[in-house]
Amino acid sequence: IFGFENFGVNSFEQLCINFTNEKLHKFFNHYVFALEQQIYREEDINFSHIQFTDNTDCLELIEKAPTCVLRMLDDECRFPKGTDESFVEKQHKDLSGHKNYIVPEDKRRLKMEFGILHYAGPVMYSIKQFLEKNKDVQQDMLFDFMRASSVTFVKDICRFQDLLAATMEMTKSIAVNKDKLNESNTQRRGKPTVGDTFKQQLMALVDVLDITTPWYVRCLKPNSVKKPKIYEDELIITQLRYSGMLDIIRIRREGFPVHVPASSFLDKYRCLAVNEKLPESDKLAVAHILRSLKVPETEWQIGRTMVFLRNSVFDPLEERRLVLLTTKIVLIQKTWRGYLQRLAFRKMKAAAVRIQSWYRGRRQRLWYIKQRRAIILIQSHLRGMFARELYAALKEQKRKEEEERLRKLREEEERKRLELLAMAERDREELRQKEVQTSLEAAQRELYSLAKMAESKVDKALGTGGEVDLDKMFTFLVEAPKEVAKERDFLSDLNKELDGMFQSSQPKPEGGRTVRRKRRIEKKLLILQEEEEAAKKQTDTVDDPAQFDMLTFAEKWFNNHPKDITGLGTFTMRRKKFTKQEAIPKAEMVRYTKSVSIPTSLIHLHDPENVNLACTIWKDLCKFMKGDLKPEQVNITIQNIIAYAIDRPELRDEVFCQIMRQVVENPREEDTDRGWHLLCLCCAAMTPGRSLTKFLQAFLKNHFNNERRQRFARWCLGTICLTRVAPRKHPPSAMEISAVRNLNPLICRFYFLDGKAKAVGVDPSATASDVLRALAEKIELQSVDGWALYEVNPEAEHYIKGHEYIADIIGQWERDKRTSAAMSRYQTVSKKGHKEALGGGDSKFVFRKRIFRNPREIPQDPVEYHLMYAQAVHSVVQLDEFPVNEKVALQLAGLQLQVLWGDFEQGKDSRYNEPSAHIPCRILDEKPRSGEMWSSALAEAHREFGTGKTEIQAKVWYLTSVKHYPLYGSTFFPVSYKGFWSYPNNLVLAVDLSGFKFVNLRSKSIMADFPYTRLESISVDHDDPVVVLNMKVRNPEEQKCYMFETLQKEDIANLIASYSPTHSNWSRVGEAKTKTYHLSDEEKMKLYDEVLSARRALAENNLLQRPVDTSTGFLTTTLRRPSRQKLMRLQKQKENLPFEKVFKQNFWSYSKSRLSQPISIILGDELEDTACKMFHSLLVYAGLEKAGGFEMENDDQHMGMAQMVISKCLEKEALCNEFYLQLVKQTTDQPDPNSRINAQNWRFMAMTCSIVVPRSKEILSYLMAHLRKCSTDSNTEEGKYAQFCMQCVQRTAQNRNRKYPPSSQEILCVTNR
Repeated sequence: IFGFENFGVNSFEQLCINFTNEKLHKFFNHYVFALEQQIYREEDINFSHIQFTDNTDCLELIEKAPTCVLRMLDDECRFPKGTDESFVEKQHKDLSGHKNYIVPEDKRRLKMEFGILHYAGPVMYSIKQFLEKNKDVQQDMLFDFMRASSVTFVKDICRFQDLLAATMEMTKSIAVNKDKLNESNTQRRGKPTVGDTFKQQLMALVDVLDITTPWYVRCLKPNSVKKPKIYEDELIITQLRYSGMLDIIRIRREGFPVHVPASSFLDKYRCLAVNEKLPESDKLAVAHILRSLKVPETEWQIGRTMVFLRNSVFDPLEERRLVLLTTKIVLIQKTWRGYLQRLAFRKMKAAAVRIQSWYRGRRQRLWYIKQRRAIILIQSHLRGMFARELYAALKEQKRKEEEERLRKLREEEERKRLELLAMAERDREELRQKEVQTSLEAAQRELYSLAKMAESKVDKALGTGGEVDLDKMFTFLVEAPKEVAKERDFLSDLNKELDGMFQSSQPKPEGGRTVRRKRRIEKKLLILQEEEEAAKKQTDTVDDPAQFDMLTFAEKWFNNHPKDITGLGTFTMRRKKFTKQEAIPKAEMVRYTKSVSIPTSLIHLHDPENVNLACTIWKDLCKFMKGDLKPEQVNITIQNIIAYAIDRPELRDEVFCQIMRQVVENPREEDTDRGWHLLCLCCAAMTPGRSLTKFLQAFLKNHFNNERRQRFARWCLGTICLTRVAPRKHPPSAMEISAVRNLNPLICRFYFLDGKAKAVGVDPSATASDVLRALAEKIELQSVDGWALYEVNPEAEHYIKGHEYIADIIGQWERDKRTSAAMSRYQTVSKKGHKEALGGGDSKFVFRKRIFRNPREIPQDPVEYHLMYAQAVHSVVQLDEFPVNEKVALQLAGLQLQVLWGDFEQGKDSRYNEPSAHIPCRILDEKPRSGEMWSSALAEAHREFGTGKTEIQAKVWYLTSVKHYPLYGSTFFPVSYKGFWSYPNNLVLAVDLSGFKFVNLRSKSIMADFPYTRLESISVDHDDPVVVLNMKVRNPEEQKCYMFETLQKEDIANLIASYSPTHSNWSRVGEAKTKTYHLSDEEKMKLYDEVLSARRALAENNLLQRPVDTSTGFLTTTLRRPSRQKLMRLQKQKENLPFEKVFKQNFWSYSKSRLSQPISIILGDELEDTACKMFHSLLVYAGLEKAGGFEMENDDQHMGMAQMVISKCLEKEALCNEFYLQLVKQTTDQPDPNSRINAQNWRFMAMTCSIVVPRSKEILSYLMAHLRKCSTDSNTEEGKYAQFCMQCVQRTAQNRNRKYPPSSQEILCVTNR
């Protein structure tokens, strides 16, 4: 509110300001005094009329037309020759009779000023420039320039050029009195004046105040000098008087300033009369309360709806109520704080009790562990003592038995000796046997001495000339070998001495302890004897097949199939659940059926795609067993069925169950034979699951009594009982299918390096180790240590690992259309045995030495010595692995020819027509000669270096000479170096017992030699033929790694691992490393507790959306609506539910169905729909749904869909957190950790972890806890993927989130780890 202004000179501005205050003062009086009296009259309150100052006359003087100050001023402004003096003269003339108009008493100032008696006092106004200020002539040129401005704000100011028009436009937007506005519009002619505009604005202001609830702030000026700490009493009294404050104070004293509705009064002050019984009427109740409080009746009145109080009553009431409320609040606070303290005390007590329980439990566990260790130590000592006693007793018993046997033997020998002395012929026979034994021992000593002497001669030759000269190495053959047999005499003397000690020992008198020990030993011997007998009986008998009947397996694992009413295998398409009475009995589901289709798989399968494949396999099985297939389709069908089972472990038991069902009580013998044939092939290719193994064994044993089926049953039982590292990789070949039909083995040809071959029968389930032992037994090789099988084809040479199946390699030959996959003619020297065998074409199985544990060792087995000699000839002549010159090559060729043909014979030149069979091709190419010259050179070498030596002597000399080359015992791998170095890029990598060497491909010289201690690790590229040797660098100048390109990358890594066990854990480049964890039950429980804690943190931080309650039925949700109190009570119960009951296990675990709402709290319907669609995409990617996500056309591998989902995670933080919760849900509590569905979910998890990590710390903690828990089992695909995801999360968190989704190639690499 403006303050009144009365200066020494008051002009037009002061008139406008004081006019505004007059207007607002009238509005204030009307609002305060008139409305107050109106309320009193409406409520029938006895009151005296309120007197207050009315300034209506003053306002009419200023603004009421036609005769008023502002109207006369406007008229004078519009008059052409109007002046300030003419204006004041007309005003004195027309307004001098008004009681509020003041004419100056001083005649001299009559034409200079006029006065108005305001409610605050008289004010004299100087008329100087009155007309000019009222006109306020605007500069049109200025506004023209402003309109031409390029600034929008300056242009906008131009609309205020017509100030009154702008005011009218603004006023029309407010609900004001339109009649007044129209009246003012009609009265205005020409341009508006300042007074007219000010009047219209003031009118609009009053109208706005009239429709609002105003609050007045009266400002008092403490002094007129505008300085602090000065208080002028007269000035304050004057301001209070003309502002109406004194009238307000008087009215509040005389009237009732406090108006309270009766109901509100009761609600507020009922607490002051708690013990009083109040009437039902509100007015009577109010009167009763006031009288009970002894309030004078002159100080209050009760109207129709309100209670009117004076301040003398209202203030004590408020004070009493405040005191009462304060007392009650203190009581409530005291009670609540006591409750909080008791609650805190209980929590502290519970926490203390829990800590004490954990501490005491920990202390007890430590005490238990110490006691247990002590007990184990005592038990170990005691059991050791018992074992030593038992051993001593057994040894004593054995000694006595041996003494008894020796005594009987001596008696028998004595009897025989007496008989032999009597018979001369027996004496001569005994002498002859001694001579034969002596000759055998001499032959063995000769072989050993020959090898030793040859080594010494070669050492001497190398020491003098640096080159082996064989013509100086044969002089020792006439020398007698030295005998070395002192150890045998020493051992015999030691045995005699021990026997004497036992014989001379005297028994000690038996005491009480000795008797107890004797009884204990006898009891232990009796127990051992009983265990041996029980084990013998168990091996002789067969388990009772009745304990593992297939009906029991079916009742536990089979699905329910609806009854086929028509008998033709047709089923309804309606989604109608059938009862157990409508399902096929399990007894019928384990017997033959004519139905050619099934509605679903026999056993429970989790992957929907596997269920569809099971139904397809059933159809193919029925066609195969009924003979409805064409001959060329039979093998393809068998291979497809077994290939599906090998590729999908979940289908293996399903295939076994389908075959077993169709061979039980099958009316056609031919169909049954086909089923048993397929069952044999399945048993050879894979093993059943743990749950089916016992039942399959019982099923096979039940058919032992069937003459037609027992050979198939026994063959299958023997096959599945074999210990296997892994199932087959490929389905059976056509040759295998044909061989198993008659239960015959596969006849395969195995080659040796001496040019010979052996045909061996290979079972379909036989591994390379089994075949290796069979070959060793056939050729009478004593030990297979270091020997291996190799697959040699035109492209490369491949080492066959011991656990690989020979049948898989033959199957690969068939798929590659190699000639070795067909049977070829095979003849032996004796013309006995097999006539045809596999492996006689472009691919071969080769038997040779792989690992040389001690290259200088002399083998005692003649067969092994011959094979090593043949391998040495092959290395020198065919492979050219040693730096042999022409002279040494001819000397070695002479020894080789001596082994082949014996002594040199004149005239048999045809033996020397093939120089390439005895001389390396490198030498033949370096020394271009005719064939006759090489033949004569070979004949001369045979005559000079070989003649006169036995076969064993020639082999010893040949092998001993080759052993002195540094590269002997090494395995050679042709490689190409990837990079730049000082050596040739094409070289040979030689691997042996001591380390690996870089060998020049041409000169066979060693360019670099590294021991295994210098090798840090080996890396094999997953896709490209590259192997990397990472070295330990001792100084900066040394090279860190060597990268070679070779097709034998894995053979190199495996061979290095065989020689150096520290490098056995070689890794593939591009494939994530996995760690093996050995955790106790306590550590596993700790990981599970971490997952639960992370889930609890998610719930406590309100990040999860509560699951929809589906427990209410139809009637409770439709026919009855609970009350508000009940709804609040139910809501409060839900909020107070513990964490485990709100978010149950199915909320966190794997689900096959779609989500009805997001897992986390997401704001926005559009984001919620996107989150649900992302989960549908995850179901589609796993194979549980066919559509419903972000799938795209021509996107069979769903790469585009994965990129779309990850891009959504990159765009919105809420969607990223939500999708990680979905991924953790789909990888939790999977029924089969190795299933395809779980693998797909983990692949999606790996893709997401490689691009973006959760933005929420709680969700990230939950993710890491889940990955740690799943990564403990590294034998499953789940464990491998979990470890890989942990590496991806750590890498992504360190490098920050990516900006764009992954490419298709990156998706392929990440999904393959």
